[in-house]
Amino acid sequence: MNRSMTGGAHRTLTLVGTVALTFAGTTLAGCSSDQDPVPITVQNVAFSPKEITVSAGTEVGWYYEDGGTFHDILIEELNVDAGFRQEGEWKYTFETPGTYRVTCSIHPSMIGTIVVT
Repeated sequence: MNRSMTGGAHRTLTLVGTVALTFAGTTLAGCSSDQDPVPITVQNVAFSPKEITVSAGTEVGWYYEDGGTFHDILIEELNVDAGFRQEGEWKYTFETPGTYRVTCSIHPSMIGTIVVT
């Protein structure tokens, strides 16, 4: 007795297997600790977005794209200061739930909020 699959059945099983592996890979990737930082752009003398919500343990990255203008990043409630810079990036991991105000001491209009759940 021949137990081999017909072409249609084989294609269906291949498709189901591919979808299952893709879903499993996506789910595992979402659980990885090697995730990219949540991005905030420093541009036009502003933070963009101005407010984000992240889970505790999430790394946030500020990316300087403001044509050489100097900025610093202060997280007031944590006494964190990124120092003055005009290009590159700076990253910080928020470990404790809360609402954190982010400012630039050079530009008082630059205000952002990080909500950590």
